[in-house]
Amino acid sequence: MSLSVSQDALRLRCLNLAKRIADDLATRQLTTGQFEHPDFYAKAFAVNLWTRIDPIKFGPNIAHALDALRSEPQDKTYHREFIEYALLDTPGLSSDTITDILRGTKQQCPDVANWQMLGLINRQKRNVGLTAKLLNLAHFAFILFRYWRAPVFMDRPDCFSAQYHAICAALLSDSPNRRHQRIANRATEMLAQLSATHGYVNLLGRGAGQSFGATCGLYVLLKTGYPNEAEAILHRLEDALVKAGKLPLNLLSPAPLPKNPGPENPQTPGWYSYNRHDDYLAFTGCWLLKASQLPAPKHIRSLASETASNDIVTQFSSSYYHAQMTLCGRQNFDVSATPVIVSGQGKSARIFLPPTGGEQDAPSLYDHASQPRPAIGETEFALFLGARQISDNKLDISFELAGIVGHRTIEFQNARVIISDQVPDHEPGEVELFRILIDGNIGLTQIAEDTIICPELGIKLTSNAALHMIPQATFSAAGPATRISAKAGQGKCTTLTISWGDSDA
Repeated sequence: MSLSVSQDALRLRCLNLAKRIADDLATRQLTTGQFEHPDFYAKAFAVNLWTRIDPIKFGPNIAHALDALRSEPQDKTYHREFIEYALLDTPGLSSDTITDILRGTKQQCPDVANWQMLGLINRQKRNVGLTAKLLNLAHFAFILFRYWRAPVFMDRPDCFSAQYHAICAALLSDSPNRRHQRIANRATEMLAQLSATHGYVNLLGRGAGQSFGATCGLYVLLKTGYPNEAEAILHRLEDALVKAGKLPLNLLSPAPLPKNPGPENPQTPGWYSYNRHDDYLAFTGCWLLKASQLPAPKHIRSLASETASNDIVTQFSSSYYHAQMTLCGRQNFDVSATPVIVSGQGKSARIFLPPTGGEQDAPSLYDHASQPRPAIGETEFALFLGARQISDNKLDISFELAGIVGHRTIEFQNARVIISDQVPDHEPGEVELFRILIDGNIGLTQIAEDTIICPELGIKLTSNAALHMIPQATFSAAGPATRISAKAGQGKCTTLTISWGDSDA
């Protein structure tokens, strides 16, 4: 198959997905113009998607949505930046209509990178005067100073999310500003590394596995000449759609949408309190449509043979697995106590150690039990103190438990991952070590006190202490998770080895 045909095929698949989303949104829209569930900005992005795909077919939907937007309550939750971005990007929509909808509402301007970029790009689109250009230069300088830590964008200061890194890269890549595009290109190689051959591009940080971040990653990778990595992400989107019947909010746990989706519903892992299904559906559809309209890239790129790491994100890849971690952050879900591991390569790859946690400042499926750190019973849990990379393949994580500082070292080898926990000066048998979470959909069998096997993936877990396995003990972003833990004597270092195949290294 020629390169041009391959590119055409990828764009056609993106277009078909965008059309399916447009049809789905149309069926979900009520006669009032609202959607079945509450939304923040779905109507604006649906108008954009419907207008670009077929303004005649979706004419009534567009009219109803615009009427609903005009009557939208403009309270403190009003997502001005998102709504304005979608409307300014909609062809044929008059400035009077946009002004009527926004009605002088204020920018939200939270300390979050993607919101700041939306505000910058909106100003760039609506005003080309000298004052606006100077403001844009100053605003972009602030964004780079506040959130850009080459080669990654921070979600919030000192906090990384692969999903929001992808969204920032897509927003800048789609901007006509050449400097924006150059920064986006620098950010794209990290997305190619995170996606690798398996296509799970947004496993780290806030919003792990959610569809609209994956689609933004697909967009920039396709645009900048990474067709293999883009196709791997596209496969995950299509596969999730097949499994769920319609595109789910979270690709890691695809299932039909229940009547009461939300972070407290066990049927909706990967959701947080601020999630709105129609918001993400419409946003995803718009970026899929943008991807379908991209010209063929001038150059085809390939990944470097070695996976790069930095002070924020560390990665390790072999023919057996792909591991990635975040080393800094403010909240539990911002940092990785254990690596996220995808076993295998390509379309058959499976998530073994899933992304863990979620927001803890609102009711959620993700409580302290979802944090893969040592604990004493179910009452005292280790607190993350910091992480440092000892060598290219070894890390040290420090934590505090019951006033005692402990350490976890993680070593990546070709066919093994070795995790060692040590909490000195504790009572023998008191501390539960590891507490790592494994995807609960993967079958595990304990064949000895210190050995657990996963025949499905050819993985073996061994320890120098007795292992305890609790199936579906808690939740990860990929759904119910099995917990593996161990107890050790006073002052001892307890080691867990995860190995693939029959290799010793």
